[in-house]
Amino acid sequence: MKDVIKLSSGDPDFATPPHIIEAAHRALSEGATHYTPTSGLPRLKEAISEYYRKFDLNVDPNAEVIVTPGSQQALYLTLASVLGPGDEVLISDPSYTVYEPTIKFLGARPVRFPLDRENNFHPDLDAMEAKVSDRTKMILICTPNNPTGTVLSKTDLEAVAQVAREHDLLVVSDEIYSEFIWGDGRHLSIAALPGMKERTVVIVSFSKTFAMTGWRLGYLIADGALVKQMLKLQGNMVLCPAAFVQMAGVAALTGPWEPVKAMRREYEDRVNFLAGRLDEIDGVSCPKPEGAFYLFPDISQVCTSSRKFCDGLLEERKLAATAGVHFGPLGEGHIRLALVRPVDVLSEAADRIESHVKESRTR
Repeated sequence: MKDVIKLSSGDPDFATPPHIIEAAHRALSEGATHYTPTSGLPRLKEAISEYYRKFDLNVDPNAEVIVTPGSQQALYLTLASVLGPGDEVLISDPSYTVYEPTIKFLGARPVRFPLDRENNFHPDLDAMEAKVSDRTKMILICTPNNPTGTVLSKTDLEAVAQVAREHDLLVVSDEIYSEFIWGDGRHLSIAALPGMKERTVVIVSFSKTFAMTGWRLGYLIADGALVKQMLKLQGNMVLCPAAFVQMAGVAALTGPWEPVKAMRREYEDRVNFLAGRLDEIDGVSCPKPEGAFYLFPDISQVCTSSRKFCDGLLEERKLAATAGVHFGPLGEGHIRLALVRPVDVLSEAADRIESHVKESRTR
């Protein structure tokens, strides 16, 4: 279809900052075309360690970091290194679409705990703990959350940590939107809480922060003993990410950071604009997310099926969104919009949504 406004994928519309591209060119011209250590280039792991100090986490770059070709591979590596058939993993409902099928592929079982719609999709922590069984192996969290934009508070994280300690669980913390928190909020990593570093795997990506989705670069931070086990699998899975891409990652983390700050300002403008605009539409409720660059508006008063609503948006209004039900049963009645177009395009998108809502309500 032509002239579709595509808000269905979280692929930033910004160009990768020039200094990162220049670093890749320079690395290629200097011969960075060979294998690297399986855990990643030492210079990049040192940059990762230095970067995570801003989140109050001291990381040993030599023993506690693995560089990966994207965060999804880091997630797979983590799950494949820990889970066995029949093991259970607690994941939120709603949650990122990749979690459930990856867990199932490994023969394990995803067990969903609810996020509270009335509390801006913060976790129902009592309900989460009630899901723990003797087969539970880990809790998988995402903050800021995709698709809801929820940022877990210190109270939230301390409660999750308490459950993990009491039941001897591993926590996998997806933190790829950590630079995109709105207002006066600040990213907190559960790994920085007392007693949690040794039982947490932090997963991060360069894709969103630096508009590097096509570069395929991410990393994980984990306890040294677990990293040793992961490297056995990593060496037989991907061996290592591309050397010149890793050098680009060094440039990304060491700065300048002004391009990221500019992207953050633009994303927050987009969030404020479209959340306010959609909330004015009769039948739609769209609270402002706390972080990430998605909106998760409630369209349940308009259509009981988020799939049907999104199909209509695409076919009749040429607007691509993602049905909330794809993120879990509690995502039904919502759609996810990725704010990866400028405000003028988002304004047109809002007009198309409003027209679709008005027409749907008269049918």
